[in-house]
Amino acid sequence: MNKKHYNILIIFILLFFLFQIISNSNIISNTIINSSKIWFYNIVPSILPMYIIIDLLINYKLLEYLNIFTSPLCKLFKINKNSSIVFILSLLSGFPSNSKYINTMLENNNLSINDANKLLMFTHFSNPLFIINSIGINFLHNRLVGIIILISHYLGNIVIGLVNRNYNYDSKNNCPTNNKKSSFITTLTNSIYSTIKILFLLYGIITVFMIINEIININLNINPVIKCFISGILEITNGIYYTSLLNTNIIYKSLIITFFLSFGGISIHMQVFGILSKYKLNYFNYLKTRIVHGIVSGSILYFILTLLNVF
Repeated sequence: MNKKHYNILIIFILLFFLFQIISNSNIISNTIINSSKIWFYNIVPSILPMYIIIDLLINYKLLEYLNIFTSPLCKLFKINKNSSIVFILSLLSGFPSNSKYINTMLENNNLSINDANKLLMFTHFSNPLFIINSIGINFLHNRLVGIIILISHYLGNIVIGLVNRNYNYDSKNNCPTNNKKSSFITTLTNSIYSTIKILFLLYGIITVFMIINEIININLNINPVIKCFISGILEITNGIYYTSLLNTNIIYKSLIITFFLSFGGISIHMQVFGILSKYKLNYFNYLKTRIVHGIVSGSILYFILTLLNVF
């Protein structure tokens, strides 16, 4: 498809969505209000203070004081010490935080583009509280299953990291350094500014994908299984919700949800690469890894459930 045909296709798609937004204005307005509530009440309170504080910690050389803790990770995944702290922070906070930390490191010359591409492969962690509380307790009504999904999802990332430990590996383990010095006020202001930009980017992407999902539901009379898969590939929260409503046993629900978490949804992909938009990173490699991550995590989940004979 040449560029002219591609542009015409995009124009038709946009005109279709514009018509749908106008003709279903009440439904779309409610969708935007819901996305605004999710963003304001759930995302802003958890992300705003955390991103600012971690930004400051990175700028004030937190990395230099953690060598004793990060050394085993460096050897395990064949990464430098700065990359290992991104892995630890991502493990605790969940996506798309990994892209924020990578972005901060790149801005401060603590990472190379090769480091960033490698980190994106195996720092795709969902927030542990979201998995245990929201998925395990609220959606599946089973805390134990939530914990097993968490373990499977995390182990899947570790497997991806180990399999790709030689990817972009520099045997000299060289790492760029940053000797830039700024006042605390300047550093704090920059951290607040970059965090607010990211928050509004996340708000826009979440809203767009919730609108797309709503328009699909309005126009397509699809069965619940296809509906949950389309929703999960686009945006994981909706996909997980629709999966929890399926008339099937909890094992199959858990497998589908684990895949969605590890794949991340196109919405999360856009959030990650939106935050890192000024750097030329390999999206195809990230996409391929997310699919593999979904399959690996699902396989680990099935093995654990079979081994424990939970159901």
